Amino acid sequence: MRPYQEEYIANLKDIVMLTARKKPAGQDFEEYVKGLLQNRLQAEQKVKRNMELLREGVFPLLDRLFEAGAEELRELQEFAGNLLSGTQELDVGLFCQIHQALLSLARSQRDQAGIIRELYWMGIGRNSICNKLIGLDSAKSEKYVFQMRLCFTEAAAYLKYYDALEDAETRGYIFRSRANMALGKFRSVSDKIRLLKQTLQIMQDKEYQEKTPQLPWERYIYMTHQLMASSISYDRENTMTPQDITALMESVYIVYQRRLQEAEKNGEPKPIRSAFHYYAMEYYCGLNTLDELLTNMEKLMDAADLSDFSGESMYGIISIPAFYCQYLQEFPEKIPERKEYIDTLYQRISYYVDRFPDANENESLFLYLRQLSYTFVEMENSISYKKFLQRMQMRFAPEVFVHSHAVGNAAQVLCRILLEEEPAFFDDMEHIRRIRDREEKKKAVLEYARECGILHDVGKINFMNLYSRTGRQWFEEEYEMAHMHTMVGEACLKTRESTRDFAPIAQGHHRWYDGSGGYPDEYIRLSCPYRQMVDVIGLADWLDNVTEADRLYTGIEKNFDEAVASAVEMGGRRFSPLLTARLSDKKVAQEICKALAEGRREAYYQLFTAGKGRAL
Repeated sequence: MRPYQEEYIANLKDIVMLTARKKPAGQDFEEYVKGLLQNRLQAEQKVKRNMELLREGVFPLLDRLFEAGAEELRELQEFAGNLLSGTQELDVGLFCQIHQALLSLARSQRDQAGIIRELYWMGIGRNSICNKLIGLDSAKSEKYVFQMRLCFTEAAAYLKYYDALEDAETRGYIFRSRANMALGKFRSVSDKIRLLKQTLQIMQDKEYQEKTPQLPWERYIYMTHQLMASSISYDRENTMTPQDITALMESVYIVYQRRLQEAEKNGEPKPIRSAFHYYAMEYYCGLNTLDELLTNMEKLMDAADLSDFSGESMYGIISIPAFYCQYLQEFPEKIPERKEYIDTLYQRISYYVDRFPDANENESLFLYLRQLSYTFVEMENSISYKKFLQRMQMRFAPEVFVHSHAVGNAAQVLCRILLEEEPAFFDDMEHIRRIRDREEKKKAVLEYARECGILHDVGKINFMNLYSRTGRQWFEEEYEMAHMHTMVGEACLKTRESTRDFAPIAQGHHRWYDGSGGYPDEYIRLSCPYRQMVDVIGLADWLDNVTEADRLYTGIEKNFDEAVASAVEMGGRRFSPLLTARLSDKKVAQEICKALAEGRREAYYQLFTAGKGRAL
């Protein structure tokens, strides 16, 4: 790689460490906060330096790519490979930008091998993006899945030119792309299984194998069987046909037997992932009851070693519980007898995650936790979904955690002022309207405002690479992706008792007051009984974003007075005129400024106490 490329990669790794949650390490609180602020300043400086590197090195190279020599192109490919590799995701956005440019170059030169290779890597980048969309309805994520699958499908279509493409590596990309067409969501599990059956038939064709014997055919076939084994449908709405089950049985058995042999040969414990797929198939084949499947899953989860941070143990401790909870959601009558076990399960997960080394660099860990947040079963006398999400924020997105507390604090100030003038201001919300006592109502509104602030951005957990680990300003497509945090947040919050009242806040806080801008379109202000609180959170969120939280990745920087002036100017359009009228009062603006600062400090203290091992 070129020196500027090496520097960019080093800066990305430094930013990940600088923005991660820190433990006090013998510091007192003031020293701890000072260290966090210094880290944030260093991260900002590295982001600015990375933007210089992009403008001076990467972007000019992409602009003159048609003139670049072979060595420059090789170095650029190596650079891209360091941005996204295996379980480490440093900058998938730039990874996709580079491979898109290389794809355009290959198309212009009619370089079939280059087209196939770049389509494959574009598909890999798009798949990484799709993994962030867990919890969204298929209709909202299908655009990204389609883009990913289109890359793999076009690359796989070059199979018809197999004989003309004599390079073994290029032929390998074709087969890998063919298998990867099965990644992502499918409207029907049968469609995915049919696709994988066809892929296995192609890979097992002796003619292809004899023409390119140097390809790792056994590995390709085995990994396709793994994809097939993971295709089991776990919900009632996406049932499998007898033909699907037959195809799955073969793959599940092949993978399970091979993993058993490998484990025995290496002296390892029983393979957890493949065992789960095997037990699930026994259930779908009618060989075991649901109770027997759940019991077998419990044995696998209990056998996972809390001190082992390998992929296998991670799967047993976090991913299988996600599937376990999904079964319980489908069959809620099974929950009462398992309440104690589920509570223990959550405690194990919390213990494991908190001790996971280099957690901020492990994409598999993030994926499994996103799965769990989607299927989480909430029960009385156990950790609430609300508390679970707060712990996720604190552990993996500390800057989002701090921002959310600042917003909650500022929202309380605005609500207090509104209630003093009009005690029934928030009575459109049923849970507030039914409180008769004026002081009790005020107390409830202020507490609700605080928690709305804390939870309004929970959807950002799915996009931590954009919000907490960004190493540059966003590309246009990333702004579009970032907008989806509102839909992810709403989808998560609306299905649990402890968070249901916060779902409209997560959905609507970026939508403009008059409906002329912002996102998402699905939020209709006048149809929402929570609209007054959405307005409050929307204003408080914007004020903190433009003065503190967003400047790392948007490049927008305002001081508080400038932000207030802009907000007042947008009253009646972006923000509620009832709120901006109060904000124009200098005394109120000063109160809000103070509340934002105090909220951030309170959040830092929670991070401090959590780092010292004290209960939250």
